[in-house]
Amino acid sequence: MTAPSTNDVIDTVLGLDRFPDLQALREERAKLKHLSQTSYQAALRPAEPRNFSYALRAALAARMAALWKSQELSAHFRELLESEEGGSALVWIANPGNGAEGADTRLVAILAHVDLVTLSPKEATRANIEKLTAAGLDDRDIVALAGLIAFVNYQVLVVAGLKMLRDN
Repeated sequence: MTAPSTNDVIDTVLGLDRFPDLQALREERAKLKHLSQTSYQAALRPAEPRNFSYALRAALAARMAALWKSQELSAHFRELLESEEGGSALVWIANPGNGAEGADTRLVAILAHVDLVTLSPKEATRANIEKLTAAGLDDRDIVALAGLIAFVNYQVLVVAGLKMLRDN
């Protein structure tokens, strides 16, 4: 058996320290667990955030988790958002029920894309990417956004699966 690694976000939000059998199960895939946490860092806290501040990344992540009704992750990302510089101005983004009235066209396009890919990924087309370009996002911005969306949606599914195992 591999030596236990330090807790990651998934362990923490699910309180897996109180479930040693489930923690042991996760440690059987320690490399995947490590890569998931490394991906978390890359998606939410990259060395160079460019045009997506850490606060915006956290707000978008909280929004996606809320769309999935993942209370644990939504709470985690909201806490992360509130700890970020400028986060208080972006709290409204974390609530998918809030529209983007008054937001700039760039943010409106980003929110529409996040919601679409999270809720109906099969409906996303090249035209949706073109809307992001038209709103001022460059290729690197679009790749960063796609990475954030992909990671958070992956993380939500992992948490949901582990939660089912934990609660049964």
